[in-house]
Amino acid sequence: MKLGRDEVQAWLDEVSPGTGSVRLAAVADLPRLRVKQQLARGNVAPATIAAISRALDLDPLTQLARFEAFSDLVPSSPAVGEMPGFISSPGLFRASAGRLENQPVTETQLGPESYDMAALYWFNLANDGALRARIADELGVNQPTLWKMLRTRLREDVALAVCEHAGWPGVSALVISEVLTGKEAGWVEECRATWANTVPVGQLLSCTEQRLQQVGKQERDRESFDRHLG
Repeated sequence: MKLGRDEVQAWLDEVSPGTGSVRLAAVADLPRLRVKQQLARGNVAPATIAAISRALDLDPLTQLARFEAFSDLVPSSPAVGEMPGFISSPGLFRASAGRLENQPVTETQLGPESYDMAALYWFNLANDGALRARIADELGVNQPTLWKMLRTRLREDVALAVCEHAGWPGVSALVISEVLTGKEAGWVEECRATWANTVPVGQLLSCTEQRLQQVGKQERDRESFDRHLG
């Protein structure tokens, strides 16, 4: 998902007037060629806007919300239904073990909010059987492309469509797409730990069981692939 040249240039003229692409790249710690090409082509990634905002000590979400594509976004913690998607598999397993032993779960025990395969697990929480078809129809994203996105990085417009489909806060799309951190998205402090410590144990175990099945399938597929190569 890219932002157009005119609206990005208007934004830059306001927040950093007269600053060239080389200087912007330097202050944002981004590759110079990437920034130059994005600005020249009018295809600027939201992550670039977020990085420049941070470098200028501006709130990334506030700045992104100035663009039409993200104008409806407001700060929010994840919805209850999507919370497990922001918890790593080991973190989810530790949370279940802790609850069964009547031990409180800490935010640190849940692992990083961004982790390998997070997009896939988050997507699966929203998938009611109609989601893939909706994304294909509305965004023209075919199944092979979506399969790859879910295992690498989910495109922002696809993530926004998932949020709309599931009734989740739109800002979650920018967290799962790795544009914003949870803190930048307005997450309440330790909201994941609060969820893990208060959700009914049976529901937590059900989430953990589903994740375990997914992780198990991935490991079996990997082992089968390794054996085939060997």
